[in-house]
Amino acid sequence: MAVPYRITIRLSEEDMQKMESLLDKYNFESISDIIRMAIRQFMEKYDDEGINKKVEVQLTRKMVDDLNSLLARGDAISIDDLIRSVLKEYTKSTLTREKERSDSDLRD
Repeated sequence: MAVPYRITIRLSEEDMQKMESLLDKYNFESISDIIRMAIRQFMEKYDDEGINKKVEVQLTRKMVDDLNSLLARGDAISIDDLIRSVLKEYTKSTLTREKERSDSDLRD
């Protein structure tokens, strides 16, 4: 695919080594592909026009292991799907409890 724009960036030697490591580890075709992917993800994250809002979450190794165990059991199709399901259920149950408390306070 022809790309109509070209930009030049400067990276530290350390960042370039990390990029080359990612290139080998994840079988990217080029460092340019990694940079294009990173730019797309950045734009998606900060694009307020979309229906869905992307949120970045850092998980501990234990949490990732636990999520992978649930995936292996077939509880979800991906970690992202599993996290969405957990957040949806948590939010629903929390709001339900708050509404029940509020209704109870009104009756008293």
